[in-house]
Amino acid sequence: MGCTKTCGSDFVTVSSKLLTTVRLLVFFVLIAVVVPAHATNEALLELFKILRAKGSLTQQEYELLLEVAEADGGVTAAGNRGVDQHVDERFATVERDTHTTAWTQKIKIKGDLRTRYQYQNEDGKTDRSRGRIRYRLGMIARPSDGWEVGAGLASGGDDQRSTNQSFDETFSTKDINLDYAYLQYTFDQGFKAVAGKFPRREYLWAPTDVMWDSDINPEGFSLNYSAPNAWGRIFANTGIWVLEEEAGSSDDPYMVYGQLGQGWQTTSWFGTVAGAIYSFSDIDFIADITKSAGTNTGSQLGSFNLAAEIGAGTDGRKAWLVGEFINNYETDSSDDVAWALGARFSWDKWGFKYLYADVEANSVPDFLPDSNRFDGLTGIRGHELEVTYALMKNVKLGLDFYIVEDIATDVDQEVLQADLTVKF
Repeated sequence: MGCTKTCGSDFVTVSSKLLTTVRLLVFFVLIAVVVPAHATNEALLELFKILRAKGSLTQQEYELLLEVAEADGGVTAAGNRGVDQHVDERFATVERDTHTTAWTQKIKIKGDLRTRYQYQNEDGKTDRSRGRIRYRLGMIARPSDGWEVGAGLASGGDDQRSTNQSFDETFSTKDINLDYAYLQYTFDQGFKAVAGKFPRREYLWAPTDVMWDSDINPEGFSLNYSAPNAWGRIFANTGIWVLEEEAGSSDDPYMVYGQLGQGWQTTSWFGTVAGAIYSFSDIDFIADITKSAGTNTGSQLGSFNLAAEIGAGTDGRKAWLVGEFINNYETDSSDDVAWALGARFSWDKWGFKYLYADVEANSVPDFLPDSNRFDGLTGIRGHELEVTYALMKNVKLGLDFYIVEDIATDVDQEVLQADLTVKF
């Protein structure tokens, strides 16, 4: 009984290897037939075409046989050594290219480079202008069926919410850090699991950055389930993420979460709705969290999140609304709600985004929200407007403008970012 899946897999593997062996034998026999022939045989060329059409020959093998036949048709026996050498060289090229193709099918390299001009104005402070750069390089390997290994490097320091590096310190070299490193396995029936430091988006859906900065890659373990149903596609996420490790205590801060969502898409409409719950254990923001921004006034956190998006359009032209509501049901503070509402548009090469966010002081952990919105603090509210334009494939210009105020002090901050991003 337990052999069914394994034996089936072994049979497929053996069959694949057998077919490959037969194809290579056919290839060698055809070379053996062609080289001594010393003449172009139209019937044989037709046979080559049939074998290529049926998949017995690759395109490279087919082209090699044609070259051999054409070369052989114009030489005498005295020139056989030249033909043999040509065959050897071309076969070596085919073999090398085959190995290269196999490697590239298992390994994928990706990255991006962004240059930025940033202007910042804040009440009571000197205006600030900065040149900034972001560089990211990642590799994904699939060594065996179901397995994926990912690793990525990024510029910046140890700030979990930023991979930017400012131009300063007299042409000094800049830091490169480990951005993510994970091991993922995809099971049958729609399940996949990941462990390590990994990109969040496949394991926690969030349409806004009111709680989660897009640069944050959590550390720990997560499980995802996704499957089609009558309404579209249902998904569920859960995981345990480590926040800190305390050398002098066995009560290390960590968080546990669960999310259930439903997505749908028709020829012109699409949308997603999801609910999530977070529980934080053994956490004291002030004492335990080294990256705290200092705007949480309490350490009790257990939040419920409701998020949704709905839109219409085709690939070239889309419009959709996004919204998110968060309530910290654990805190004794009345400043326990965060919410965001916005809209996005895409029109050919243009992209537009508007978002209004209101983040009360104890609604979310102050080490998680978007770091561009009033330095990532809680206890703020304001607007974001973004415009992008695709200059060409993988090259994009962008303008992002924030107008945000501190709820308690009425201090305003304005941030303008002008970006040029190239992906590769």
